[in-house]
Amino acid sequence: MNLSANLSNSFDYAKKLFSDIGRLIILIVLDIIPIVNWIVVGYAARVLRQSPSSPEPPKLEKYGEMLVDGAKVFFASLIYMVIPTILIVLGAGSLFASMFMFEQYGQFVSPTAGMALGGVGVVLLLVGIILAIILLLILGVGIAHMIKTGRFGKAFAFREILTIIRGIGWGKYLGWIVVVIVIAIVIGAISGVIPFVGWIISAIISPVLSVFIFRSLGLLYNDGAPPELRMAAPVVSEALVCASCGTPLQPHQKFCPNCGTAAPERPPQPPVAETKFCISCGARIPAGAKFCGTCGTKQA
Repeated sequence: MNLSANLSNSFDYAKKLFSDIGRLIILIVLDIIPIVNWIVVGYAARVLRQSPSSPEPPKLEKYGEMLVDGAKVFFASLIYMVIPTILIVLGAGSLFASMFMFEQYGQFVSPTAGMALGGVGVVLLLVGIILAIILLLILGVGIAHMIKTGRFGKAFAFREILTIIRGIGWGKYLGWIVVVIVIAIVIGAISGVIPFVGWIISAIISPVLSVFIFRSLGLLYNDGAPPELRMAAPVVSEALVCASCGTPLQPHQKFCPNCGTAAPERPPQPPVAETKFCISCGARIPAGAKFCGTCGTKQA
C-alpha cells in the first residue's frame, strides 16, 4: 500500500469515531486525565493490533487491558529516550558550568579547564541530539512491533525493527514521519493560537488523531512485517449499481431509489478469524488456543 492510500484509509477509519458520539466523548474525557489517558493510548494500540484486518474502530471494552497497553507504550517510549536525555542534560550542564569560569572581562579563570569542559559539553550535547533523532526514527516501528507481537521486549529488538523498516521502505517511512509531524504541528498551532476554543478543538481531535496515527502505523507495519505477522486486509466489494439505470446504491438499500428495481444480491463477507500471539515465541495462534502450536507454551 502506497503512502497516499495508507493515509486515505486511516483518515476514513478515524472519521468513523464520529459515528458513535458516546464512544468519542468517553475517549475525550479519558484523554484529558493524566495517567488515565493511557487508556486512550491503549485503545489506539488496539486499533494498531487489529489493522488492517478490521475496517471499523474497536469497541470500548476491557479498560484494564487498554490501560496496561497504554502503560507499555509510555514506558517503552521513555526507555528509548533515557540515554539521549542523560547525554543532553550532561552536555547542557557542562556548557553552563564552563560559563562560570569566565572573569568579568571575558577571560577564563582556568583556560584549559574551561575550554575542556565546554568542549565536552558540546560533544555530549551533539551526541545526545543525534542519538535522540535516530531512536525517534525507529520508535514508531518499535512500538508497533511490541503491540503486534504482544511482547514488551520486542520494542527493543532493533535488528528485527530495522528489517521491518527496510521492508516498508525508508523513503515511505520517513515520508510518513514528516506527515505525522506536520499534522501534529498544525493541531498544536491551532490549540495555541485560539484561546479556549483552540483547546476544545485540540481535546476533540487528540483521540481521533491517535487513532489515525496508530491505524496508519499499523498499515505501514503490515507492509514490512515478516509473513507470520502480516494480516490480510478485509475484502472490499465493488460499489453496487442498479442493474436497470446504473444509479449507485448504498449498502443498506434493497431497491434503487431512482427506478425501484431490486438491488443485486451482495455476496456474504467471510468472517475474519480472531487471532492472538504466543506469549513465549510470538507466533500467531487462534484466539481461543490454550497452547501454542509452534513452541507448546501454555497461554495465560
